[in-house]
Amino acid sequence: MLPRERVLTALNFQQPDRVPIYIWIFGQPGVIDDIVAKYGTFEAFCDALDVDVTQAFPAKGFLKQGATPNSPDSEYEPAYGWVYTLDAALEAEFTDPDDPDIYTTIRAEIEHHKETRGRAVFVQTPGVFEAANGVIGQTQNLMEMAMRPEMCRRLYERIARWASRYAENCLDLGADVIHISDDWGMNHALMFRPQTWWEVVYPAEKVICDAVRRKGGLLSLHSDGYITPVLDGVAELGFRVVHPVQESAGMDPVQVKRDFYGRLGIYGGLDVRTMLGRGLPREQLAEEIRRVMHALKPGGGYIFCTSHMVQPGTPLEEVEFAYQVAHENAWYC
Repeated sequence: MLPRERVLTALNFQQPDRVPIYIWIFGQPGVIDDIVAKYGTFEAFCDALDVDVTQAFPAKGFLKQGATPNSPDSEYEPAYGWVYTLDAALEAEFTDPDDPDIYTTIRAEIEHHKETRGRAVFVQTPGVFEAANGVIGQTQNLMEMAMRPEMCRRLYERIARWASRYAENCLDLGADVIHISDDWGMNHALMFRPQTWWEVVYPAEKVICDAVRRKGGLLSLHSDGYITPVLDGVAELGFRVVHPVQESAGMDPVQVKRDFYGRLGIYGGLDVRTMLGRGLPREQLAEEIRRVMHALKPGGGYIFCTSHMVQPGTPLEEVEFAYQVAHENAWYC
């Protein structure tokens, strides 16, 4: 079975030949250096690990570089640069989502990983809350959600309209899954009330999700921390799979699998807080991987992956060992 076929079978809640496998490594210093020193290229490392997915990122973001609305002499960055007021953010100039320069890296990923290696392509896409954090800062964002939710929703809807067009373009280029990154959780709790999520986040996120579904695309969500109270809403939005369903933050992946099978799949399982890179004895790490794999793989609907990026300082040999164990336990027959 080809990697892409394996992934799509799993996301349709059927059992492929084995659980699809992926690893989150997105250029973090140290980790990439070790990989290139041993394998020559990151692509060779992906081949050695026999991964089934690639995750592609845009070459630039939604916020246009230039002058801020309130300060013509100040420059701001596409993300996580200058912090705006909410009022200024509502007037900030966005990039044109039809600008072909946004998609140069995505085209290259599709060409190599999908067309040459047969992998499924997930494309990183801004979620409305997380993207707003990068514009107005998380503290201000949370305060505005409570004090001026309607104004906050207007900013989220601006981001959603940009992301919708971007997602449509990615699907036209050949992306298989629109992967929306929107961190809502912390340890054992949401960062805001579930009611606030439904009133402020949900309507804007729905703009993106509806656009993807109209074009027949699949939806994946990344949201760190504890998001159990809004999983019904996540399923209602049409997400097919959720990353990471973070056990170390208080979520119960087995219960999620039981309650949402056929609506929400699980993407994750190798926790970088408690399992990988924690200095566990090899047999203990192997036993943890076997436990997760055997609990989550029955019936499909599961992609094995790290819960987040492999952390600097994680020995490459430990990563290789973990993925050897994962492959050994991924087969359905």
